[in-house]
Amino acid sequence: MSVLVTGAYGGVGSHVVAGLLSAGVPVRGTSRTPRTGESPDGAEMVRLDLDEPETWPAALDGVKKVFLYAHADRVADFAGAARAAGVEHIVLLSSAAVVDPATRHSRSAVMHSAVEEALRESGIAWTFLRPTTFATKQLHLAPAIRSGEVLRIPFLQAPTASIHERDIADAAVCALTGAGHEGKGYWLTGPQALTQQEHIEVIAAVTGRPIEVVDLDPEDAEPKLPEFFIRIMTELMNNPCVVTPAVEEITGVPARPFRQWAEDHIKDFN
Repeated sequence: MSVLVTGAYGGVGSHVVAGLLSAGVPVRGTSRTPRTGESPDGAEMVRLDLDEPETWPAALDGVKKVFLYAHADRVADFAGAARAAGVEHIVLLSSAAVVDPATRHSRSAVMHSAVEEALRESGIAWTFLRPTTFATKQLHLAPAIRSGEVLRIPFLQAPTASIHERDIADAAVCALTGAGHEGKGYWLTGPQALTQQEHIEVIAAVTGRPIEVVDLDPEDAEPKLPEFFIRIMTELMNNPCVVTPAVEEITGVPARPFRQWAEDHIKDFN
């Protein structure tokens, strides 16, 4: 059984490739721009661009399963080509925006819902992984933290159960290699709900850096925050943060706490 992994250089895809190889599964990684000499040991790398159908046949040849991240454009055509090529199962990296009441009307939810619907109609067995906020979102703070700047952040008290990218990858590997995941959608979260303030406090504790934070009024943010973003964040603050056991249900191992993520990324902040 050969597995095609889209976005093989990405934060999730690279770990999916590594996990499949560790499990002894043949892997074909894809990228729009494969890098010479940077293929993971044991993985074949090929070019795949979902906007360029001429790149699909070579990527899909001999593949039985696909780990897919895709925008709505062309996904139905790609799924049709995958089915014609003999693909039996697609594990989709979707988003919790599809199921979270606070975000299900967002642009992200609309896009991911369209991708999910295209796969439902494709005739191929599917599994939808719907992760909540990636813990890697905190990396956008790294330059300011390294330079000792005061962080001015709106919605400091908005809670999220942010998830380690490795937990998403581990769930994907289990869905691709195990039985019983077809036709299921999993809302993946971290093991705890933390406010943005608490996320920063964990980073400060792990790095040993004092981090000063100011709770910025959303109206004072520069550049001006989009209305849809303010609406979503307000919803998040006014509704309980959902924490699910889905990662452990799929992998048999509890989801990694945010502190583990911060320790894994300590070099980014120091």
